[in-house]
Amino acid sequence: MNQRLQDVLQGKEANYMMPFFWQHGDHFEKIPSEIETIYQSGCRALCVESRPHPDFCGETWWRDMDCILAEAKKRDMQVWLLDDDRFPTGHAAGKIASEHPELRQWQLAEFHIDVAGPVADASFLNPLQEGDELLGIYAYHRHADDAEKTYGEPVCLTEKLDGNYLYWDIPTGVWRIFYYYASRRFGRAEYIDMMSAESCRVLLDAVYEPHYARYKEYFGTTFAGFFSDEPCLGNTYSQQQRVDYGFYFASIGKQGLSLPWNPAFFAEMEKQLDYDPLPRLNLLWYEDDCNGDAQSQLRYAYMDTVTDQYRKNFTKQLATWAHEHGVQYIGHIIEDMNCRTGPGAGHYFRALQDQDMSGIDVVLHQIIPGLEHYTHNTICSRGALEGGFYHYVLAKLGASLAHLNPAMQGRAMCEIFGAFGWAEDTVFMKYLADHMLVRGINRFVPHAFSSFFPDPDCPPHFGVEGKDPSFDGFSAIMRYMNRTAHLLEGADHVASAAILYNMEGEWASRFLEADDLQPAAKAIYDAHYDFDIVPADFLQNAVVRDGKLCIHHETFSALIIPHADHHGLPVLKTLKKLADAGLPVLFTDSYPENMFDAFGCLFGISVPVSQLPDTLRQLSAVDVTVTGNAPLLRIYHAKRDGKDLFMLFNEDVAAPAEVTLTLPCRGSFARVDMMALDTAIVAAAHTGNPAAATAQGITADRTVDGLVPIKLVPYQSLLLVFDEAEEFPTAPRYSKAIPVAPDFSLEIADYSDLTAFRPLGRYTKFFNFTGRNCHPDFSGLMRYSFTLNIPEHSGKLALNLGRVGQNARVTVNGQDCGIRVAPPYCYDISSAAQTGSNTVCVTVGNTLVHADRDAFSRYLPIAPSGLLGGLELWIE
Repeated sequence: MNQRLQDVLQGKEANYMMPFFWQHGDHFEKIPSEIETIYQSGCRALCVESRPHPDFCGETWWRDMDCILAEAKKRDMQVWLLDDDRFPTGHAAGKIASEHPELRQWQLAEFHIDVAGPVADASFLNPLQEGDELLGIYAYHRHADDAEKTYGEPVCLTEKLDGNYLYWDIPTGVWRIFYYYASRRFGRAEYIDMMSAESCRVLLDAVYEPHYARYKEYFGTTFAGFFSDEPCLGNTYSQQQRVDYGFYFASIGKQGLSLPWNPAFFAEMEKQLDYDPLPRLNLLWYEDDCNGDAQSQLRYAYMDTVTDQYRKNFTKQLATWAHEHGVQYIGHIIEDMNCRTGPGAGHYFRALQDQDMSGIDVVLHQIIPGLEHYTHNTICSRGALEGGFYHYVLAKLGASLAHLNPAMQGRAMCEIFGAFGWAEDTVFMKYLADHMLVRGINRFVPHAFSSFFPDPDCPPHFGVEGKDPSFDGFSAIMRYMNRTAHLLEGADHVASAAILYNMEGEWASRFLEADDLQPAAKAIYDAHYDFDIVPADFLQNAVVRDGKLCIHHETFSALIIPHADHHGLPVLKTLKKLADAGLPVLFTDSYPENMFDAFGCLFGISVPVSQLPDTLRQLSAVDVTVTGNAPLLRIYHAKRDGKDLFMLFNEDVAAPAEVTLTLPCRGSFARVDMMALDTAIVAAAHTGNPAAATAQGITADRTVDGLVPIKLVPYQSLLLVFDEAEEFPTAPRYSKAIPVAPDFSLEIADYSDLTAFRPLGRYTKFFNFTGRNCHPDFSGLMRYSFTLNIPEHSGKLALNLGRVGQNARVTVNGQDCGIRVAPPYCYDISSAAQTGSNTVCVTVGNTLVHADRDAFSRYLPIAPSGLLGGLELWIE
């Protein structure tokens, strides 16, 4: 049997769950019970969320942390710590503002005016303000036929500034005068400079060192490490935006945007350019007829410097400190919608490369089932999110970095569930979990456990002092995610293609003339070609073997280059080297304009995005073939010790995926329904009999030709584990489906006391308990009891509850038959039921949205509550 599967069946899997634990500084006496609640949910670690605490690194903070670490140690749990007093990381617990104002971050800004000459003895007011540092003043000819282009050699005017005035005899023609300056007036004035080692060190001294001094004995055991939450470059706008492209689009070339700055930049850029960049800084915002290549090279050199310095001075410094002190360093940046500078860090892979795990988050309605092809409304990002990025790119960024970076050992983390609101039910949660798992994410930070209800800070919250009617379902999801992650984690991912991370292409291109990752990713993923996203840095040491790209344990049959009108010369040289070695390099839609000038020839293949699947097929890049129409069937293939395993997930919210897979492997395999397996594993743990865990949820199968029929209803997932599987039973073949429409009694327990059930009456028809003209304000548990008559039979029995809102636990004749949190709501009742009369009890939980109509929940549909009809008895 597969060893990881055996671990799961015996309850010996490692821990992959570390939920946020909100700290408010006012619940010290509750900490032990709250940590016990986290433990009972199935999580064996927690991440202390410091942001809400009013006394971070003060007396009550140390009191609370002492208790948290002691309680975690009692339970053999681990503790992670968010590493600052504010969101995002970088405030350094206020020490920059109070003790090191000279180390605050700088931003590079420009101010320009347009003038016409000739004018003798002209003068102009100095636009700089107190604290700004002038870098240079240059004048450029304005282009007659383009309001934003300049041309010719820059004219230096810096020495003509005298106090409050600039003096210049304006020559004939129309000119644009640029003032380049560094300022601390914009953005996050009290934050560290991510490009300064000395400034970043303040965070270590303010937060990391005091925790080490107090908890040294816990480091590396109970104290697992530090978590940076969305550190960023922090630059913002120094002038009014002419066009608003959205919150996340803080890109090089964006007019009005100030840019990250550090005094060391000029020297670093000059190493790449072989000239002083100062006179050409206008190219960071505007085009110039100097030629496209010069603009491309300068923008590339600038952003290459920014992101390299961020990595060296922030991420690497913190990670090195953590490793020297026996703990790990993790976290995530804002990667949303290909986020650039501003709220982002400029380059996803560089920003996180030195962490011990990759990291992403999915919060604030970023992924909504069924909206993968739509821009949709949201509470954040000025009200609009583009579904294509979140469904096709987000998780792949995290998984790819973990796959390609040997130091991460495959560890890919996602902060998940937060700020969707109480309307986020267990069906939604399991969808998000499967969405991440099937793309290669295997560490999770559920967001969040809070000490009180209602807490307006980014619900939903879990447990909430026993008031959460979905807590049983939530705990089942935690166990499900942990077991699935254990089965998949550490196995070598199998992919058909690599897609080049196109941030360098965007740097080098004209503004808005480089594609995001979504078009290429969507084209191949919906055609069932799995992929990783590969940054140019990782290509430098890649090799080509037998026409395939090899990086770490990953191999790819082709490298896809999203369209960009220019690429940096270092990137182009690397791509040509790979193409010359025999790797198919596919440029989507067209070649970069500077390719021919750089090499005197074109290389690779130019392919329209829509033809990428056919091109991959022609290149024999097929891994799994899907016969049937199911574009939203997601497939993750991995290998461990020569054995194959697959995760399948039907992301289509309306249509079943009924297809035949042609797999690249043969032989025995187990079909594993990890959610159905939960009941048996829990029962086995209670009885001490591991063999009981095979009672349901896992069946044996075999393929001699690679053909495997699959049928998954919407929201359903399945694992195929290739190994010896004869010890498991074969899947039952149900030949009868008998409709069940019983008279039933209904009892309810309000969220205020989920143990206090009260009878409501007897009914003959199932209905939405929180529907119109029913009980729309009810949050709690609904318990249905009825008699089920079972005819004579000789095979397996299953009860299908049909439509359910939202999670349901079934007992038959007093025996627990398990909980389901999403479709299909099907239960193996063979060992509990008997011929004749049987007593069935179904306890359904909804969410707290009816009790706390929070602002986040306004952006989601509220699922119905209770049993809704369609019950069937299945007989083999």
